[in-house]
Amino acid sequence: MAFLHKVLKNRRQHKRLFHALAIAITGCISVLILALVQPLHNINLWTSDQFYPSGSLSPNIIIAGIDDDTLETYGRWSEWPRSLHAEAVNNLSQAGARVIGFDVLFTDSSPDDESMAAAMLNAGNVVLAETGTGSIPAENMITYTNFLLPAELLEEASLNTGHANVIPDSDGKVRHLPLVVEDYAGQIHPSLTLAVLHSLFRMPLPEQYALTEGSLYLIARNVPVEEYYSLLINFSAGHVSRPYISYGDIIRGNFDPSLVKGKVVIIGMTATGELDVWPIPNMAAKVPGIYIHAAAMDTILQQNFLRPVGMSITVLLMLLLTFITALVWSRCGTWSWRDIVKVTGIVIGLSLCYIIAGTVMAGKGYIMNILYPLLLLLVLYIGNVIYMLITEQSDKQFVKGLFGRYVSPQISESIISLANCGKLDLGGEEREVTILFADMRNFTRISERLSPAEVVQMLNTYLGAVIDTTMENSGIINKFAGDNVMALWNAPYSQQKHALLAVKTALEAQEKLKKLQQDKPGGIIVQFGIGINTGKALAGNVGSAGRVEYTVIGDTVNLSSRICSVTPGGEVWIGPETYAQTKEYIESEIMEPQTFKGKTAPVTVYRVIKIKDNN
Repeated sequence: MAFLHKVLKNRRQHKRLFHALAIAITGCISVLILALVQPLHNINLWTSDQFYPSGSLSPNIIIAGIDDDTLETYGRWSEWPRSLHAEAVNNLSQAGARVIGFDVLFTDSSPDDESMAAAMLNAGNVVLAETGTGSIPAENMITYTNFLLPAELLEEASLNTGHANVIPDSDGKVRHLPLVVEDYAGQIHPSLTLAVLHSLFRMPLPEQYALTEGSLYLIARNVPVEEYYSLLINFSAGHVSRPYISYGDIIRGNFDPSLVKGKVVIIGMTATGELDVWPIPNMAAKVPGIYIHAAAMDTILQQNFLRPVGMSITVLLMLLLTFITALVWSRCGTWSWRDIVKVTGIVIGLSLCYIIAGTVMAGKGYIMNILYPLLLLLVLYIGNVIYMLITEQSDKQFVKGLFGRYVSPQISESIISLANCGKLDLGGEEREVTILFADMRNFTRISERLSPAEVVQMLNTYLGAVIDTTMENSGIINKFAGDNVMALWNAPYSQQKHALLAVKTALEAQEKLKKLQQDKPGGIIVQFGIGINTGKALAGNVGSAGRVEYTVIGDTVNLSSRICSVTPGGEVWIGPETYAQTKEYIESEIMEPQTFKGKTAPVTVYRVIKIKDNN
């Protein structure tokens, strides 16, 4: 027991350190994998989408949709005369529209170009779309091999032109819009969004787009951009709530001029079945491309910029979570359901805190990586459970392997639990225990007739019977003293009917000893006297910091030893308290009161005959 306690205590002292190191190493490896490999990329994008902030829409951007009613009225788009667009431009100009932007292409010349160009020149605020084709790998800016430009007459009449290219992410959703791209010759093409906004403020488009700390200075605003000069669009609300006018009504002049006065009007396809539709982060249905451009304009106009938290910050946050879990979980375990609840509660708590932090930061325009830190916590939780299960089984196997002959499996598990809870330190508690002493009679005389090797063999044989019987009845072998063995019950954990268990052990042990004597005749008679006593004793760890032994001390123990000393070989005698707790279960014979050292009055003892048949 002393050696067991010392080993377990040392293991417990180092276990927290090893546990913390195991969590830290697991966390660091997981962080490295997540940062370098970035698995589940599309799921990570979807998770971050759920934290997009919900804001208000600018009332200064109006959608003029070429919808189903418009196509039903004027026929197929490809067959429209451009005089219809001239009428629309004139009507919008007369209504006071600040900027008129077309998110449709007019690449081919037509007979009506002159009338449309005249209307555009008269309005002086029309922005046309162009589009790049055949993208090629580029280092800093998206590059296209060719551009589809407006017809020459129309391009000359426009105030500005801008590319209308929309580039989805790997999962097919559109989150970014390239603000500038270039052609194969190196000429820069601004986006339709920038062309419209510069027209709105009557500011010329820049010739160069220089990055300063990850931002472009445009229309008196620092616009944050990511790789390839891409703007992270703030889709702040559903497209259905954005101000809308049917393009057919604009052509006919059948609309309220106050709706467009001083505002930006963006014209684009919204009819059912058109190809220019895209999935976006916070909408279940696809939206027409015109709404993507409008959302990009809105993001810059209202300065509702979104900034993704970089991987370097995410790595630091994951390392912080690793440090917290290593520090806290090493003080918990999986030894009981309470410990499991603690660890699970910590995981849930940290996850909720991180999710709340992600929500708060999204409201401030910072989109955090949500999936990887939560995935890290899950990996750490599973790893923690596996580690604790392995160490628990290791401790059990260690104790069973070394001390299985001295304590029962139940007792060894109890000792391990107490050691892991730090309850096997120096000190103890007063509690009722039952003590059994078994002593070999005439040991000195017998040992004189045998060689040392034969003496050891004899002790192993006969003491083994007492030890095995004690373990079978949930007792602890506490001490050996040559031919003497001490066992105890009801410590370190509580046991029901511990006095009866001790008596039962003694009777069964005497039966085994008698059988051994019959099986090994040789003229040497080996008998044990067994004494049992029940009462209060101090149970706990005594010794020094270097050597500790779990034992029981007190008058109850002394009396048990002295009862054993007067018990004849082959018999079981018990003290008065043991008798009081077992008398209804046993048949016994009262003996003459015995005078023992340290007792002022004689003590009544009882010889146990057998356990009653009904027990």
